[in-house]
Amino acid sequence: MPQELHHKDLEDVIYGATLLGAGGGGSTSIGLSFISQIQKEGKSVVLVSPDEIKDDALVVVPAILGAPTTRNKHIPALSLIKKYFENVEKRTTDYVVPLEVGAGNFAVPIHAAAWSNIPLIDGDGAGRSIPSLKLVSFEMHDIPISPMAIAKTDGNGAILFVNNTEWAEKICLQILVAFKGNAGATFYPMTGRQLKDSVIPGTVSLSMKIGSILRKVREEGAYLPDIFTEELDAYVLGIGKVKSIEMRSSKSTSFQKTVVRTERGNLEVYATYGKVGFETEEGEQETLYTNENIIAKLGERILTIAPDLICWSTTDGKPLTNTDLKEGLDVVVLGFEAHEKLRSEKALTEFRRIYKEVGFEHLEYTPIEEII
Repeated sequence: MPQELHHKDLEDVIYGATLLGAGGGGSTSIGLSFISQIQKEGKSVVLVSPDEIKDDALVVVPAILGAPTTRNKHIPALSLIKKYFENVEKRTTDYVVPLEVGAGNFAVPIHAAAWSNIPLIDGDGAGRSIPSLKLVSFEMHDIPISPMAIAKTDGNGAILFVNNTEWAEKICLQILVAFKGNAGATFYPMTGRQLKDSVIPGTVSLSMKIGSILRKVREEGAYLPDIFTEELDAYVLGIGKVKSIEMRSSKSTSFQKTVVRTERGNLEVYATYGKVGFETEEGEQETLYTNENIIAKLGERILTIAPDLICWSTTDGKPLTNTDLKEGLDVVVLGFEAHEKLRSEKALTEFRRIYKEVGFEHLEYTPIEEII
């Protein structure tokens, strides 16, 4: 049954999505600002399970290109793609679905659902935050990224038709620079049948559950490692203090290495580290980062390998992204099993390239449940 999400539910979703973002996906504070605007304007969000929608329904993915600092960036692009389908293909846009997990990644489609009065699908295209569109489950199921819309908040925009995702990324980056970082996009239009075949289901409701657990830790002082292992089948990779954070970049590698001092020794977490800079409309320089956790290592022993999730929280229940980390911070490092769709050979081929980027050229994936 469709479920109306209230303010506390949406806050829990953002906190949970921060954790499941596996280091990336945008900050909690930005995500909460979207939720606050929904409450302030008296809007509502209805969550729908993928198996409840019709096969011929039209589903689209709304997103913000650039940092989600302006809460309405995505609305013009969503409006543009809706007009395209209504006027050209005589179809109504029925649902929106998130591209990937993360506080910002979830806040945008939630906000779009509220403002456009379109139900939100309980699922996404990755089950975590990811460093490449090639890892989106919609992409791996050969769902075309276009026709797609890209637009500024002032309404200037375009409908794009591209042959592949690589061209979409190239064109969108150039438009983003021209728009000075002020742009939204809507892409991967798909049928209900295509969505059911490709989506990672249940990730919005899972984020809401995780968020409620984190709230319990913060408000009642529950012991985070125990409650996560008991209620979510999470793996506790380490508990300790952040010892160091360093960025490494060369011609062949670029990554963030975070070291956590634990009772069992130093736990090393390796994350992607990429950045794109552009000038905003205010004349300021803004930098976008990719920063998703890929490998966790204790001494010489590999503990977790992406696509499985490596997630951060403070010991008192505040979820963290990689940009939130500070030396001396007390943290819990959690591992989660990735959805089987991200464990396909097609996905692992792309992940092997990413292993190389973070300094592990010959590493092969082993599921977390076989390691720990």
